[in-house]
Amino acid sequence: MKRKAVLIAGASSGSGKTTLTLGLIAALKNMGLDVCGFKSGPDYIDPSLHKIITGKPSINLDTWMMLIDFLKRSFQSRAAKADISVIEGVMGIHDGRLPDSSQGSTAELAAWLKVPVVLVVNANSIARTAAAIVNGLVDFDPTVNIIGVVFNNVGSLKHYEILEKAVSTYCSIPALGCIPKNNDIDIPSRHLGLYMGEDGILDKDKIKILSDTVSKNVDIEKILLLSDMDIKHTDLFSSPSNILSEHKPRRIAIARDKAFCFYYEDNFEILKNLGYEIVFFSPTDDTTLPEDVDAYYFGGGYPELYAEALSKNESMRKAVAEQSKKGAFVYGECGGLMYLGELLTTVDGQSYPMCGCLPYSTVMKSGLQSLGYTEVKPLKDFLFLKQDTPIRGHCFHYSQMISNDKNLMENIYSGNPEEKAKGFRVRNTLASYVHLHFASLVKSI
Repeated sequence: MKRKAVLIAGASSGSGKTTLTLGLIAALKNMGLDVCGFKSGPDYIDPSLHKIITGKPSINLDTWMMLIDFLKRSFQSRAAKADISVIEGVMGIHDGRLPDSSQGSTAELAAWLKVPVVLVVNANSIARTAAAIVNGLVDFDPTVNIIGVVFNNVGSLKHYEILEKAVSTYCSIPALGCIPKNNDIDIPSRHLGLYMGEDGILDKDKIKILSDTVSKNVDIEKILLLSDMDIKHTDLFSSPSNILSEHKPRRIAIARDKAFCFYYEDNFEILKNLGYEIVFFSPTDDTTLPEDVDAYYFGGGYPELYAEALSKNESMRKAVAEQSKKGAFVYGECGGLMYLGELLTTVDGQSYPMCGCLPYSTVMKSGLQSLGYTEVKPLKDFLFLKQDTPIRGHCFHYSQMISNDKNLMENIYSGNPEEKAKGFRVRNTLASYVHLHFASLVKSI
């Protein structure tokens, strides 16, 4: 049936995709529409901001980490229930996983889904030249349906009039409005990107400013007119899986709070489809682990920002260590890896005891240590991870792991790039810097 969807793509990183996306979502909500948010690529932060405004989870759509059939079902199963879906792009529209490839790009996602695209161009310090940029992007890939352009960082009404005239004269798509220069709508950032939605940076006043800015300066009615899509009602899974008949764990406790907040929403749905019952808990605030659980999942996040609170919660750290010693399945990725180690040292040189499940420590560095996609291959079975069955993920971290005794740890992953594809295991405790997307396993599970 006919629904509406639009993908917000940038001419480059920093074009203003997040500002336009948040303002548009807020404006559409104020119009009484049911809006579903999505994010192109592996980012966890933008979806958390979408959720603050939409009131429901925003879903990652990644053309490299997700099989095409599952990605389409992930989109359609949610989009069919909303009045309009708004997808926020990543980087520049044609920037992919590799410098010379569109694989994993916003453009590839737009082509896969056949979704209309609104282009965002940073107009700071340009005028008529903007038309050449727009024409180049419109003509570059005819499989991408760009329906209009919004200019960001526009200095004045006269500035926008010049931009709009250039586009109307030389381009085949319309100018749909602008975002004026305004420090009041800037979203603050830190070392892993923007602040999470749970950090409270999007309060009612900020959301109102974003909504009012877009409502006043962007032609929302025209976007709605141009954003029709034929979206089928689709189930996320074609059939339930019975893989857990081979495994004991059927109840999994997932660490979820301000310290551990980097998760792909579809990973939760995949776990449920595998037969797991999910229970959430907070390693920062809870003093005990959930009962009757024999599998634990510690995702990524910001443990370095809450290192003191995590360390002071000694009863929780001891409980996790005890479960690890008993042979329970304990899985940590990135921030979870840091928490499962012995010590976490912050950028100011303070060291805090962690769980001690694995014999290494982590140290926060001022510069980025690793960034990019990787594919790993488990050398042994672990829960539903099958030996020699590749699974894809993404690395993004500022910490460095210092192994206290490599001989005590088994490397359970092989893969490419090799320096990223390492997963360390003792008993049934496994930790890695890779944020895995389970959707790359859907056909095999």
